[in-house]
Amino acid sequence: MRTGSDGVKGYNAGAMLLHWAIALAILFQLAGGFVMMRLNLLPDGSRFAFFQWHKTVGLMVLTLTLARIAWRLLNPPPAHAPMGAIEAGAAHLVHGLLYAVMLLVPLSGWLVVSASPTAIPTLLFLSEHLPWPNLTIPAGWRGEGGEALAATLHTWLAYSTLALLGLHVAGALKHSVLDRQPSLSRILPVGHLPRQSTALLAIPLAAGLAALFLGGGLAVGQSEGAAPSVQSAAVANAPVPAALGGWAIDKAASSFTYEATFSGKPMTGTIGAWNADIAFDPAHLDQASARIDIDAASITVGDPFVRSSAPGPDGLDVTSHPNVTVALDRFAMTDAGYIAEGTATIKGKSAPISVPFTFEPGADGTAHVVGSAKIDRLAFDLGAKNDPAAQWLGRDILVRFDLKAARAPAPAA
Repeated sequence: MRTGSDGVKGYNAGAMLLHWAIALAILFQLAGGFVMMRLNLLPDGSRFAFFQWHKTVGLMVLTLTLARIAWRLLNPPPAHAPMGAIEAGAAHLVHGLLYAVMLLVPLSGWLVVSASPTAIPTLLFLSEHLPWPNLTIPAGWRGEGGEALAATLHTWLAYSTLALLGLHVAGALKHSVLDRQPSLSRILPVGHLPRQSTALLAIPLAAGLAALFLGGGLAVGQSEGAAPSVQSAAVANAPVPAALGGWAIDKAASSFTYEATFSGKPMTGTIGAWNADIAFDPAHLDQASARIDIDAASITVGDPFVRSSAPGPDGLDVTSHPNVTVALDRFAMTDAGYIAEGTATIKGKSAPISVPFTFEPGADGTAHVVGSAKIDRLAFDLGAKNDPAAQWLGRDILVRFDLKAARAPAPAA
């Protein structure tokens, strides 16, 4: 039976804009959440980026919800069609719970990221210039247990959102289709309903609150990212030893770089502070040797998502293990040049390493050496907790070097 609808008004433009922006973002998040539970639906190269976009859109939902609450304070909902007391109470309850989950779902997701031991940063819109901080939480909440608890809360709140959305849509359809009352048309930008007037003060209030939240978060994120890292200068400042019959490396003309795969794309970096003690004569390979000492804190990471966790316990653990060493003691000639065999030590763990290289002597007593070595990161527990299955970060790291050297002078008698 149709009841009277005199006095019913539609929402103003600001309320409609915020309503539909939040609704679309929530639907994207819910769909994305189900996809994230079935990652095989996504190509390997897009999985990590999908997770990061989920974090960005979640924070946008939180921002828009704060703006929507500010808007609602000065623009209360306009008059609606008459309904019974129980029905009106149920509608108010669903609306109130929807506002609650619009705040709690992104907050619980933020808590998941903050409690996670992986230390993967949140970069809004995948931009390293827009770092978002973690929540300040008790130390006991951080770790796998805290992350799992927060993830469970986040999941159930997301399911609650889906249920509340179903009730919200069902109620709107019931009023519009069965009761023949203007309900959906109140929030649609079409139709002939008179629109609620806008309290203009709500515009700077809503925009200011959103800007304050986003700007404040980004300011904190920038300040955390700008904190100087403590790097050991021991390797960088140590003198290059001049072994008998060895080579003195021209560091300014030499380089160590590496390449790995992250999220299906190449990730590169450099090794900044190192020393190389090399004794090599093609005519006496049985006497050849090389030792490379690297300051672990000087290893740069090109990808901003990996960069923050690389120095930590699951990465290079530069605090406990500040140096990386490579010792080569077996040399042989190959069709392409030479190969050296030895041991690499990273994070206190040692594993065999093979280093193919070329050696080009110059007429002026200099030499040019170019080579590479492939390292299995899991053999050294690099990223073993964050990504043991090499789902995001490739298992192999290819280290390349390009060295210019001159014969080291013989030590004084």
